Formats: sequence, structure tokens, C-alpha cells
Amino acid sequence: MSDALPGDAGYVFVAYMVFLALLLIYLGILGAKFQRINRDIARLGEEVESGREREPAGPAGSPESGSREPTSV
Repeated sequence: MSDALPGDAGYVFVAYMVFLALLLIYLGILGAKFQRINRDIARLGEEVESGREREPAGPAGSPESGSREPTSV
């Protein structure tokens, strides 16, 4: 028996390598997801800002501001 790794140590090493590979794949998927979410948030922020620039600001109680009171009960 002139193995460099005695007994079941080879299997333990392979198991750790598989675990490490799965962990790296998981972290890669998570990183891609966070980048996509960050890009979506930036795009939505730009849309909100461009929407604020286009719409004129009216008086607070005017019907143009979107707050209307019911006319009948």
C-alpha cells in the first residue's frame, strides 16, 4: 500500500471538490441575479426620473394631479 492518501481520504477529497464546485456555481448564479436586479432598479429609476421631467406639476387639489373627489355618493 503505497497510496499517497490512506483509506477513504480520496473520497473525502473528491466530496470536498464537488462541494466547492457547487458552491462556486451557486455564488455565480447569485451574482448574476444581483446584477440583473441592480440593472432593473437602475432602469426603473431612470423611467421614474424621465416621467417626472415630462409631466408638469399642477396644484395639489386640481383634477390633473390624479386626486379626484367622488361626485356622487
